[in-house]
Amino acid sequence: MIKNKNCTIIPIKSLAEGKKRLETFLSPNERKNLILSLLKDVLTAATSSKLTDKALLITPDSEIVKITKQWNLPKLEYIIEPVAKGINHAVQRALKWCISQNISSILIIPADIPLVKSNDIDELIHLGQTKDSIIVVPSHRKDGTNAFYQKLPHVVNVWYGEDSFQKNLESISNQDISYLVLEKDVFALDIDLKEDLEKIQQINDSSETSLFVKTLNL
Repeated sequence: MIKNKNCTIIPIKSLAEGKKRLETFLSPNERKNLILSLLKDVLTAATSSKLTDKALLITPDSEIVKITKQWNLPKLEYIIEPVAKGINHAVQRALKWCISQNISSILIIPADIPLVKSNDIDELIHLGQTKDSIIVVPSHRKDGTNAFYQKLPHVVNVWYGEDSFQKNLESISNQDISYLVLEKDVFALDIDLKEDLEKIQQINDSSETSLFVKTLNL
């Protein structure tokens, strides 16, 4: 069986559960539109990446699947979780799927990094392939993990949630595996707080997220 070179994995919560830290500032409909704008930017980048053979969206939300299928993006595969068990569980399930599909390397990115473009993903995958190394990209607050590249079938557990960046470094360090920490602005900026939205408003960018956020009265 011919191996696929790389799968870019994008886990996402349900629309109802996403971006709850913005509830104070955004209406339910604004939050939904923000989540979908972010997701469209990330999926467009992933599916346009020359070094991504498959993009895998894993979610418990059938509405997200229905909406994203209307975008007609190439190379996009789905795993619909029957029960939401959190991002960490979703990532482990996605990794098992990739191994079953003979994927040779994976890149995991969140669904809320609107500045990332396809060439950024290509550069990161290329770096991981040439360095033969795990690559970890922290969030701009250095608490989250906004990109994680590794080769398969050997799997290093990947953690998400509070202080996941430090947990991932500790997990890798406990094994004799080469890794590289890469600080890259386009991966680092994720959208969790009002100040993140304000940063996006100040950026001159043609992304779906940027155009939507500029309509918000913050």
